[in-house]
Amino acid sequence: MIKRESLHKKLAIVAMAGMLMLLLAASCVAQTPLKMGEQENCTNCSANASSSPGLDDAARETVLANASVRQVLEAPVLKEPKGIKNTGKLTYRWEDDGNCMFYCLEVRDDQDDVVLKQCYEAPDVLSDMNGYYVTPSISLDPGDYTWRILCSNCGDDIESDPMEFTVCTSSSFPGRATLVSPKDTIGSMSPTFVWMPVTGCTQYRLKVAEANHQNEPIFMSDYLNVEDVFSDTDKVCSIAPDLGQDLVPGIYYRWWIQTINCKGEGPWSYYKSFRYLVRPPGKLTPLSPRGLISTDTPIFTWTAATAATTYHLELIHYQNDVDVPVMEEDFEADMVTKGSRCSGSLGPLLDDDPVYYWRIQANNDAYPHDPNDPDEPWTGSDWKYFETNCAFKPGTDAKKARMG
Repeated sequence: MIKRESLHKKLAIVAMAGMLMLLLAASCVAQTPLKMGEQENCTNCSANASSSPGLDDAARETVLANASVRQVLEAPVLKEPKGIKNTGKLTYRWEDDGNCMFYCLEVRDDQDDVVLKQCYEAPDVLSDMNGYYVTPSISLDPGDYTWRILCSNCGDDIESDPMEFTVCTSSSFPGRATLVSPKDTIGSMSPTFVWMPVTGCTQYRLKVAEANHQNEPIFMSDYLNVEDVFSDTDKVCSIAPDLGQDLVPGIYYRWWIQTINCKGEGPWSYYKSFRYLVRPPGKLTPLSPRGLISTDTPIFTWTAATAATTYHLELIHYQNDVDVPVMEEDFEADMVTKGSRCSGSLGPLLDDDPVYYWRIQANNDAYPHDPNDPDEPWTGSDWKYFETNCAFKPGTDAKKARMG
């Protein structure tokens, strides 16, 4: 009789303990705030979970039973989507430390309105060697978006940094690119490839091959983000890739650019040919400024030198038979050359003396210039005189000395 009463008491204690655990866990889940955004606050992720396959009863009880054990949470690290996407039906990927019990995915448009919000219990979220991921059934319209992931535990939550992406808005294929350089004879073993940007293009593909074997490229690469190759300053696209091999002097090469967007691949550009030669750059001539000018921010212009990769410009005063350096600058030939002329600026001339002299020198890989070496001979142009107002004119002897 005593043994039977003892058994009944033990069973009653076990039953009561089980009920207390379930009540405690349910209370903990109900208190999970999931405060992502001000709209549609996800106050109970288990009630707002997505339509992905649900947990069986045993797994759900395991999640609830573990809810009372708080873990230190780390913010999820977002991986995809980012950049430009060809479709609005996307898979969202992230990494975290695995201590999250619930996840909420939120996507906002460029007006900061919530366009997608889905919450998931952790066992409902798929994972692989690259982390966690979900694929909502909703497809986004073309446009710019920002997304984030909220990780929540029993009473604690932490939010990822946002990530931006764009669903492609292109309705037609991109046009043909126009190539700028390299062309003809060049003086660089590692040329920079320059072309004009193409409206509606989101990716570029560069191909380089020997002229006699153009179907066997020595280099082929895609550049998936136009912002990585476009210069806001120069308004051109450029890339200086590692071709993986040295250019053979004297051998002609050809290069092309193909345009791409989410609609598909556009046409290849017409090719340009170039060859690398081990020889000094050609001659150049400074053109302007010269004489009296009406600006203190002149644009320096000179003739292009064959096989030049850079230009070194020097600006001085000449006072009392002494050179007084004012400024000097190196210019990339690809960035300052248009047709047969080059131009660049040194910015405002801040010195009080309005009388100046300038000269320019072309350089390349085989014949570089070190402006810090006083023993290196100057192989560029003669000095060119100009002044910014009529305060005075340099003496005849000074002008003859500078002009050589």
